Amino acid sequence: MTNSGLSGIGRGSVDYGPPPSATSTASFRAHKVSADTVVIQVRGEIDLLSSNAFRDYLSHHVATDRALVVDMSDLAFMGMCGLSSLSVLSTLTRDAGGSLALICGRPVQRLLKAAGQESMFDCYTTLDSAVGMGNAKRHLA
Repeated sequence: MTNSGLSGIGRGSVDYGPPPSATSTASFRAHKVSADTVVIQVRGEIDLLSSNAFRDYLSHHVATDRALVVDMSDLAFMGMCGLSSLSVLSTLTRDAGGSLALICGRPVQRLLKAAGQESMFDCYTTLDSAVGMGNAKRHLA
């Protein structure tokens, strides 16, 4: 599943933070799309082999008053360890005065629903709706 707004990331954005990272099951890449917004693309599978790298890569991007958008629309699988990493990230961004938005594909939606965590995160289906976080809330399919 490809996010329809994802092609717009390249225009006016720059790679940001540590270089893109990859494990045997997942890859991560950050793009700064404005002075206070970073979009992190996550691909592959978030499992026991990749959850620590996932948590560390995302946590590196937390900063005062920064909006983080984590695009997980291309994930094939996400296990409970990934949900734990998102909970840590949510706490870190809130403590820093920032915000967190998730672009959730079907595997992430299913996990959030199964864990009863749907209301814990601001989830969107497109990059455009997530970046305009104040305009539209909770657009899960």
